[in-house]
Amino acid sequence: MRQVRDRHGACGAGAHAPPEARLVLSESRWLRFGSFTAFYFAQGVPLGLLTGAVAPWLAANGATEGQVAAFVFWIGLPWALKLIAGPFMDRFTFLPMGFRRPWVLALQSGLVLSLLVLAVIGAGFENGVESGSLLALTVAGAAVNTFAATQDVAVDGMAIDVLPAGERGRANAFMGFGQRVGYAAFGALCASLLKHAGIAAAALACAVAVAAILLLAGALRERPGERRLPWTEGSAAARERPPPTILGNAWGVLRVLVLPMSLVAIAVEFVSRVSFGMAYALFPVFATQELGFTSDRFSYFDSFTVLATATLAICLGPAIDRFGAKRLLFLSLVASAAVHFVAGLAPWLWQDAAGAMVFYCLQAAFGHLVFVAVLALFMNLCSIRVAATQFAVYMALANLGRSAGAGLVALFGEQFDPDQELLLMGALLAASAAILLLLDEDSHRRQLESVG
Repeated sequence: MRQVRDRHGACGAGAHAPPEARLVLSESRWLRFGSFTAFYFAQGVPLGLLTGAVAPWLAANGATEGQVAAFVFWIGLPWALKLIAGPFMDRFTFLPMGFRRPWVLALQSGLVLSLLVLAVIGAGFENGVESGSLLALTVAGAAVNTFAATQDVAVDGMAIDVLPAGERGRANAFMGFGQRVGYAAFGALCASLLKHAGIAAAALACAVAVAAILLLAGALRERPGERRLPWTEGSAAARERPPPTILGNAWGVLRVLVLPMSLVAIAVEFVSRVSFGMAYALFPVFATQELGFTSDRFSYFDSFTVLATATLAICLGPAIDRFGAKRLLFLSLVASAAVHFVAGLAPWLWQDAAGAMVFYCLQAAFGHLVFVAVLALFMNLCSIRVAATQFAVYMALANLGRSAGAGLVALFGEQFDPDQELLLMGALLAASAAILLLLDEDSHRRQLESVG
């Protein structure tokens, strides 16, 4: 009985287990929680560098609103296109090393290398934006996020594969927290390094952090008896079913994605993410060019806000189970819309630094609650047969909305005043809440049963 309990994570790997046994994900609950939190932390590192530090640094060093918005759009686009990788990861793998771990190792290695390339390119910006190629920096940043986004798909797939159903809720809370901590920590660190040492030093620091987590991935196994590396000893663990074909998996996902309630949920998240994408592009420019924030000061404040809202979300996580994801999402959307409407109709409230910080904290808090509630809602809408790929598609389409918001600012932002932009963001959030009223989860569950 002791052995069975350990396998399911009730008691961990066992106090008397050899060190090697403690590095098998299927054998230890806390190893699973810790490892997946670390992998998500690795995704937050480049987000903190590029979105949390480089974007406001560009705004503070002469980049226009359109240039910053275009940078945010292109570096965010890989997160919208990551769904392309899912079917290939489902079909092609090296089972002697685990179902997903080979992809995690390969993509984490690519993330380290792309950060090193970014460091080389960033050396041209030591004297400001004009001394280097903004296009080259944007391409390098997009490459970094391509590896981070596809690593996210691999980690999600591995989590679904090795996490017992009863652990997934808590594991998602830890994973989301890990990403936000990575963003906050390296947003603040990279802001300081950008100010005192430049982009190259910031990118190198990120590469070292991600490389350390890569060592963790290399030391783990998904299941007992598997290889750690291609040239080490081990064999594939027995699996309940073979990986699906690419076409078979894609058809199964398409059938559930086009169900009416699924389309409603996609519309809710896409519209709200357009508003959040506008915020990512607008706020760094406004803070540095209108309110007089230095780039590092804004990044420090942004990092603190991200960490605080992530902590708040963990504390309120049980409320989702108690009151329902749809209800919490609706309340968060309405509250966020109200905050933006008040700011747009009464711009004098945020014309000084104190008022702007209060507004920023409120919109960040409600925005993160929207994000957490949407994750829970999407999980409720997933079919068990294709849950991993279906969830990846939902999140990719949501990220496409965020990129679209930044793209709108890049194209048209300079034609509008900040208060008009805030009113538009509020209208998008209100529209998202209105669409949510059409969602019927019970009807969707019945339709999933009929699809099979």
